[in-house]
Amino acid sequence: MLGYTLAQAVAFLAIEGQMERQRLAQLVGVVAVAAQGEKRSIEQLQRDLLKD
Repeated sequence: MLGYTLAQAVAFLAIEGQMERQRLAQLVGVVAVAAQGEKRSIEQLQRDLLKD
């Protein structure tokens, strides 16, 4: 047993859900930029993602 309260567990799950949505949004961005095929756009997206 980890000893977390219900409120703590709910908060952890909410944060994890938010992080997953951010990862999925980044993935959509990667796919959209890759579909355009512009090298500069892809490189800029890589720089933006590495800042996080």
